[in-house]
Amino acid sequence: MIRRLRALSFRALSLRARVGLLTATAVALAVVLTSLVSTAVYSRLLRGEIDQTLITQARSLGDDQDRRPGDARDMRVLEALGMTVTIVRDGTVIAPPGAPSGTGDVDAATVARVQAPGGPPYLLGDAGSGAGHRRVITLRARDGSVIVMTRSLVQLDRAEARFGSFVVVAGLAAVLLAGGAGIAVAGAGLSPVRRLTRAAARVARTQELDTRPIEVTGSDETAQLAASFNAMLAALNRSRERQRRLVADAGHELRTPLTSLRTNIDLLVQMRAHPERTPPHGGVDALLADVRAQLRELTALVGDLVELARDDEPAHRRTRLRFDQVVREAAERARPRAAGQVTIECDLRPWTVHGAATELSRAVTNLLDNAIKFSPPGGTVRVVLRDGRLTVSDRGPGIAEADLPHVFERFYRSAAARSMPGSGLGLAIVRHTAEQHGGTVRARNRPGGGAVLCMHLPGSPVPPDPGGGGAGPSPDLPS
Repeated sequence: MIRRLRALSFRALSLRARVGLLTATAVALAVVLTSLVSTAVYSRLLRGEIDQTLITQARSLGDDQDRRPGDARDMRVLEALGMTVTIVRDGTVIAPPGAPSGTGDVDAATVARVQAPGGPPYLLGDAGSGAGHRRVITLRARDGSVIVMTRSLVQLDRAEARFGSFVVVAGLAAVLLAGGAGIAVAGAGLSPVRRLTRAAARVARTQELDTRPIEVTGSDETAQLAASFNAMLAALNRSRERQRRLVADAGHELRTPLTSLRTNIDLLVQMRAHPERTPPHGGVDALLADVRAQLRELTALVGDLVELARDDEPAHRRTRLRFDQVVREAAERARPRAAGQVTIECDLRPWTVHGAATELSRAVTNLLDNAIKFSPPGGTVRVVLRDGRLTVSDRGPGIAEADLPHVFERFYRSAAARSMPGSGLGLAIVRHTAEQHGGTVRARNRPGGGAVLCMHLPGSPVPPDPGGGGAGPSPDLPS
């Protein structure tokens, strides 16, 4: 239960605070470990120096046969060094005349171990505590006596205490500095995330996608996240803007056929309710024919709107297909609609694309229907495919220069085309399909009269037939 509460309290912290806390904890552990090791090494070095001094002095006294440690001069030198000496011979403590005996540092068991045959030449140990803390060496002299020499460890204890205090203060400072640095670094590193969070909250609150993009600096994971969010926001904004324009344009275009349809239906209802009234020109049959025509126009318009509103074709539903065959089949279907008034000539070179046959066929059909609609009786529509570039040309009135940049826009109809049937969505579907397949569209006028509409799709040519079958000679491309 306690662990769960701790975990919950940790998760309740912000990411910035968690990074700072984890950084401070890691530094604290490193400081504690470093302090323990450095304190132990420092204490061992100091004690090593003291032990070495004691061993050197004790051996010097134990090896000197001409001068005994009871000499006043020797005792003054040792006292100046902070040392005391006691000599034990045959179990009796011998102290130099006038010098402190220091018999409290003589341990009978330690003396016995040193004097025993095969025993160690000397033994080191501590004695006392606090202000009387001393280091003691018990050494066997050459003449068989035992020298007990001590040195105060008060200065050593003070040095260790000062060093420990310094380590603690430095460690705390390092922990605080590391925690602050962790929070600062986390804050700087997470600033794009905070901006991203604010932007997402603003979008959720206001439903506005046209917000300013998040500033991206660097190339780390956070910068990549911010760049991806900017790209997503821009894509959503474009999609929403296209949807808004489509709804607005559709509402505008649907208003006219619906109004006309409602007017005709109202007339039919009134004629049924008042059969004595004189019917309008053409009578009921003319009204019904008009209603059917309006319904067909409305159905075509709704179908075009659905086509434009569709998302991109899923990648797994696209296949490699012969675009020249798609164009040829669309031309065969368009010939009956020409009703013998317009001739369709095709010059198609094999071309393979990766796409959706249904969408491509609809786009090619729209290009052909547009050319047939504007071709004069007895005219010819030429369809040419070269290296993925489909060109459909006619000998109609052509396109006004002011209308050329807009012919592929949704619901755009030139002044000359407003009196003709159509919704203004056919060429928009062509551009939509071409862009879905990574292609482009273009319109221009044909020298001598007529329009040329082009759609280019990326792909690859089909290898020639080894049997010798080829496309044969082809007419010239339209200029």
